[in-house]
Amino acid sequence: MKDPRDARTPGVERLSTAECWDYLQQAEYGRLAVINTDGAPDIFPVNHLAHEGSLFVRTARDAKLMHIAHHPLVAYEVDGVTDDVRWSVVLRGRAERVARDDEIRDSGVRDLASASPTAKLFALKVTATSVTGRRFHRDAAHTDRLIPFEDDVSATAAADAAPPPRARGERPKPIPHFEPPTGAVPVRPEDEPPR
Repeated sequence: MKDPRDARTPGVERLSTAECWDYLQQAEYGRLAVINTDGAPDIFPVNHLAHEGSLFVRTARDAKLMHIAHHPLVAYEVDGVTDDVRWSVVLRGRAERVARDDEIRDSGVRDLASASPTAKLFALKVTATSVTGRRFHRDAAHTDRLIPFEDDVSATAAADAAPPPRARGERPKPIPHFEPPTGAVPVRPEDEPPR
């Protein structure tokens, strides 16, 4: 089955991996999407630092730490607008607490200042498994007529092919049936007594 993300939309430019990382490095803020301990999604606006194929985020001993301990797969999204384009980048990967001081030092996350007044004493590292992005011109925005979403396209096709409804009082067509061939013996389940 073809991945729907591979479909080409006129006016939408798919970003290369290098362009996605450029946007991630330029952006100051993004949204970290996690799976809550009860299985529901949750999202946190955070600032980040991109370093050697990973994102680093400062955090307190809070819900983010608890969520990734149970469900380490996360997504991170950044977007932006320039004079002529809008862009969006989504990184998917695995989050973990940074436990080594040399990794904190080498990544530069120690110098990442949080926009929140809460003390952020810990670091998270999101190692990317995929990075995708897209870009389109600002003047490409438009409003289209909405149509209802059908769960099953074949149901819509079947409804289109269905015969028109009968007029009230019109007798339905009988269901065809066939007599068993001459000499056929009816088959009964073994535990059913003969009648």
